[in-house]
Amino acid sequence: MYLLTTSRKPGRKTRRFAKVLARFFNWRYVNRGKLSLEDLSNLSEAFWIISEVKGNPAILTLYERGERKLEMSFTLSNVKKLKMDDSAVVFQGKLPFDPVIFGAIPQTKAGMKLARKVDFRKKVVVKGNEWLFFYDDDKMIFKLRVLRITQNLRQSPRTP
Repeated sequence: MYLLTTSRKPGRKTRRFAKVLARFFNWRYVNRGKLSLEDLSNLSEAFWIISEVKGNPAILTLYERGERKLEMSFTLSNVKKLKMDDSAVVFQGKLPFDPVIFGAIPQTKAGMKLARKVDFRKKVVVKGNEWLFFYDDDKMIFKLRVLRITQNLRQSPRTP
């Protein structure tokens, strides 16, 4: 299970987005406060941090064993708060990254077959190379436009 937190002093929009995103993917949300990256890595082997630009959530970074593994820059629509269950998440459409990093159903042959047979309540619909629409029980929670994805942070940035 992943852990999700924010930058040190997040704005209201960033906190709200972090809580909704954590609930959507069944992650654990932790109020950051004065926790350092080392403290966070002691709490969980892998964790996400949401950073903001000009008061808006804009960067989602994955850390595994203290190293940055993925960084995603994005813009975000309004976020609706809904009650969600603990069901699995499925991605629909062609992705510029592996959905397993989010703890979702993998896009392998077996994962795609399962997604066709079972009607998942939580879905992320991918349109084009940059739009992600997050649905819970056919109600859109928010949409996210991916601007840039950098994986392993040793390679050059890859734009979707």
